[in-house]
Amino acid sequence: MRVLKFGGTSVANAERFLRVADILESNARQGQVATVLSAPAKITNHLVAMIEKTIGGQDALPNISDAERIFSDLLAGLASAQPGFPLARLKMVVEQEFAQIKHVLHGISLLGQCPDSINAALICRGEK
Repeated sequence: MRVLKFGGTSVANAERFLRVADILESNARQGQVATVLSAPAKITNHLVAMIEKTIGGQDALPNISDAERIFSDLLAGLASAQPGFPLARLKMVVEQEFAQIKHVLHGISLLGQCPDSINAALICRGEK
């Protein structure tokens, strides 16, 4: 079995994401493949900034908006390149993820701190 890991830059936009898909398809023809995908480029940085700003009583909305736009652009690009791409369903999934992130950030703002377990859970959301 081969394990292929792709960093954030490799899945930063639709063109690169589709290139990763081609690589995976090619490797899968040769045998079993396991895949590890990082969060798209800049997503983890935005998640860290959201946490830090929320703890500091600052507005995390610009980071939330930027992260939402990254996923929106990625999905739109994939939809335009792939007939039958389930855009509406995946947009809903992303919206639900961001609703949960905002809910957790609200809790952090009430506490004025972010426990390590919550920090880890939020940061890994970009790779879900």
